[in-house]
Amino acid sequence: MVTPLHLVEVQAADLRCHTHIRWPCTPGLNLLVGDNGSGKTTLLEAVYLMSHGRSFRQARDPYLARRGSEGFSIEGHWRRYGPLHVRLQGSGGAVETRLQGRRIRQRRDLTQSIPVLVEAPQGRRLVDGVPNERRRWLNTLLTDCRAGLIADFHRYGRCMMQRSRLLRRGAAASEIEAWEQLIIAHGLAIVEARRQMLDLLNAELATEEALTESRIVVAVRAPAYGQEMWQQRLRDGRDEDRRTGRLDFGPHADRIRIVYQEREIRHSGSRGQQKLASVALKLAECAIRRHHRQMVPILLLDDCLEALDPQRQERLLRRLGQFPGQVLMTAPVDVHIPAGLDVCVQRLDVNGIRLAGHPARVSKLNVGEAA
Repeated sequence: MVTPLHLVEVQAADLRCHTHIRWPCTPGLNLLVGDNGSGKTTLLEAVYLMSHGRSFRQARDPYLARRGSEGFSIEGHWRRYGPLHVRLQGSGGAVETRLQGRRIRQRRDLTQSIPVLVEAPQGRRLVDGVPNERRRWLNTLLTDCRAGLIADFHRYGRCMMQRSRLLRRGAAASEIEAWEQLIIAHGLAIVEARRQMLDLLNAELATEEALTESRIVVAVRAPAYGQEMWQQRLRDGRDEDRRTGRLDFGPHADRIRIVYQEREIRHSGSRGQQKLASVALKLAECAIRRHHRQMVPILLLDDCLEALDPQRQERLLRRLGQFPGQVLMTAPVDVHIPAGLDVCVQRLDVNGIRLAGHPARVSKLNVGEAA
């Protein structure tokens, strides 16, 4: 049984441009509109902070706190089974997070309890970013869905470092080979798990073809790993690996590609096609996490309608209206809302947040001061 999760309300004080603000949310599709610089992204950032303990913009506390203030605070009311309460207090470069009043020391504990995914221009760039971003994203998805793989990743990295030390010391070949055997054992487990995950991802992406117009495929550029071939490569490459100080063969060096119409989309796709592909990837990830974790992540979409023509905007909004969980997204004030779409529209300006549409679902907005 899939557990529903949604954010009921978030309050923030002294967070970036906001002195104090309150944002109530409905369980389905929530659209926050406002002018550039009004602080829309900051509210999505506050939600992400409650799930991950850090910003998707990779900002540290001095940049999160409003200028002139000593720190910031975020308080969120969530619902899953029953009510959940999260509070963050940031000051002096440190952030303390409490879930149900209990201090959280490991971010993974927070993320497992409150899954939140984000697609934002200032976040991880899967479609048009560097290969490391895509590989890190895929590895995170793997370890979140298959906890046993965490040990394989850790041991794989440790074995590579140990082999590198032995090569520098000029250790005996038999000692080096023992660590190479472990590299292969843990590496093959990662390669097989990655293959299975790519099959799942591409099956989900195939269902999003109506959104993306052509099928998006996640592919890996890697050799056909086999134990004997891998052993030979490690053995033959010892001198070169000793000289360079690194090993450029294995799943840690594979290139993850996002393919659109048989070409890598970061080179051939328009901005609109790349934007739709980014959202489709997040929808596919949500479906996989829902299957493995039995919880639908909350989806944060910052300025995802940018670079889309009106027809594509409408198609995306209607697709998001079918999402089985909660969506929190931002857009400019002049966005067109398709007729009949079940969406709660709120507007952010210097006076705070006020309801702009769907009055049946949010009866009253009483916000504090917002800068």
